[in-house]
Parts: sequence; structure tokens; C-alpha cells
Amino acid sequence: MQFNISPVQDHLELLAGGRWVPLSYVREGQEVYLAATDPAALWPSDALRKGDVSLRIGEEEVYGSAELITSAAEKARVLSAFKEKYGDALFSKWFAHPGRVLRIVIGAKSADSGYFRWLEQEFDAVADDYDMHITGNSINMLLRNRSLAFMGKAFKANSHLLEIGCGSGMETMTMLSRGHEILALDISSRMLEIVKEKAEKMGLSSNLRVMKLKASEINSLLPIYGKGAFDGAYSTYGALNCEPSLSSIPPALHALLNENGSFVAGVYNRFCLFEMIAYAATLNFGRLSGRFSTPVRQGLSRFCVDVYSYSLPEFISLFHPYFRRGSVEGVPVLLPPSDFDKYLRRFRRNFGILEKMDAWAGRRSLFRSLGDHFLLQLIRN
Repeated sequence: MQFNISPVQDHLELLAGGRWVPLSYVREGQEVYLAATDPAALWPSDALRKGDVSLRIGEEEVYGSAELITSAAEKARVLSAFKEKYGDALFSKWFAHPGRVLRIVIGAKSADSGYFRWLEQEFDAVADDYDMHITGNSINMLLRNRSLAFMGKAFKANSHLLEIGCGSGMETMTMLSRGHEILALDISSRMLEIVKEKAEKMGLSSNLRVMKLKASEINSLLPIYGKGAFDGAYSTYGALNCEPSLSSIPPALHALLNENGSFVAGVYNRFCLFEMIAYAATLNFGRLSGRFSTPVRQGLSRFCVDVYSYSLPEFISLFHPYFRRGSVEGVPVLLPPSDFDKYLRRFRRNFGILEKMDAWAGRRSLFRSLGDHFLLQLIRN
């Protein structure tokens, strides 16, 4: 089937967030394709979260199911149709680097909708470029370096570890190279494929197993692996903050870990000292209070999805009485969060010094609960 390249003046609106949003589009039979020019646009998130959407195409109102296109080849095919319809100049201005490309199937109903479906699609879509997102940002690299150093102290050599939310394996590969055996979990099938590919290329696949599973489902591992199967577990900078409720996780981890096993969590903090100072100084009160909402909506969270923030005392209380507190570290504390990275470029020469100062401050009792994230060791009772 070929794209129907209609006149540029064709009119389409999507009902999102209670209002009709005018959008550019291309159509292929009963499939309509939309491209978000702004990565922070909220209408794609609303459509993907709901699964089923309403469209007005000209005078006709239609309904359909929405899904995110995650294949690079399919995205390129759709964008070539946008280029043909809108011409080189408008394509370069609006669609050359779209935040998301969506497919709406007219007349279909979504078999699966909601937050976790949206979450899976978003991470599938960014999986192939996820390493670049980390390595191209000095603060994101700092976060990984600090968590790996923290875990080096928390886990004994050659441990059997459970990783909850492995992403593209930035930490997985280092932990495997240290001699650990790892069961890596993630909600994204594409992320897991990338982790397996990396491990095979590095000759580390013999100590790696992967499973598609979200954090709140880890109790399903008990019938497979049994009680006390793991020496430790970790989940940093993602999976825990993507769960609307953590209530099922502490008892499941307590059962899965052996005696005195440790769980290391890297958690998006409710109280970030740098942001509080920066947004108060610029009178940006909307962003200042952004982390206090439940959930922190995409756009305020700086992530591509909604997330749930926790203060250090609140997070520790969620794991009581199954775990007791071990080491704690704020990261980063003096340096800004990752979305401020462009402002750090003028300090590149001195970044190593700044990083050491931040690490020192992050371990002090005055600051460790005020980082963009906190790293926390929880020891099994």
C-alpha cells in the first residue's frame, strides 16, 4: 500500500488533554501517521497513555488506536512520506528530527493501554540511541560512575545479582566484567536485545540472563529461582521511579536475597538542592514545585515519561521492616542535574575537580538527601 499524499492544506486535529490539537500528517489506507516536532510535546504522551484516540480529519471525526513507531526503518519510511508531502524546506524545519512518530489505526481499538504500555513503547523507541544519551552528557556519565563505585563497595566479588531495569546495559557490562553473574530485567524488549548483543560481543554472555519484567513483578521470580537465590540486587536511575507503587517490591526482594544480601537503589529525589536554588532565583515556581507532584509529569520530570519521586526518609520507610539502611550518597549535589549539562561546557577543563568536590559533598550528612538522585544501600534484615 502506498501513502496517500494529500494536499498540504489538509486539516487534522487530535483530541489530547481535553483539547483539539492541530497536527500535520500523512495517511496510508486506514493508518494515519503523526510526527511530534517538539520532543517535549505532551499530545503524544496523552495519546499513547490512553491507547485509543479521537481524530478530526477535515469534517470527519474518527476513532482509532495509537502506537509509537519504534523501528528506525519504519520511522524513516514514514518521514520520507512527510518530506514528499510538505517539501524539503518545511520538512527540514518541522520533521527532520522528530521527537516521536505515531501510528493511528482508524477503526481499531487498543488491546493494551495505560501507563506501562506507554512506558514500554517509549523505551523501545529510544533503545538504539540510549548509550549516546548517557555518554554524550557529563552528568549522566557521572551518575553511572558513581553508582558503579557505590556498588563496588556494596557487593562481594563474584556475586549472583539481580538487576531491575537494566536499560541498554551501561552498568550491566561493567558488573559482568567484574565477575558477577547477573539476571537483568527490563520492561523494554529492545533494551534487552541490546544488552544481550553487547554481552556476546564482549564475551560476557555466559554470566548473563535476561527477562522482560517490570519492577513490581519481581515476586514472579520466586517460583523460578526460589528463596535466597541472589546475593544482591540493584536498580539505578529508572525502574523504581517508573512504578506507581513499590509496595510489592520490598517483601519480594527480601525473599529473593540471601541472608545479609544488599539492595542498591538509585532514586530520583523529591528534594534537589541545585534545582531549588536555581528555580527560586529565577522565580520559576512551576519547575520549583515540579518534583512534589504525584506523578511528576513528563515535561516537568525532564524524562520522556511520567515518574514518581521519593525523599530519602520516605523511600527508606517503604522498605521497613524488610531492610535496614546502609550507605547513602547524594548524586549530584553541588553539580546540576543532567538537563543543565550544556551550562557545564564552559567548565570542561575543571570538571574532574568539580566531580571530586561533588562526590565529597554527596557523602556528607548535610547534603546526601539533597541530590538530584540518591544512592542507597539497603541491607536485608
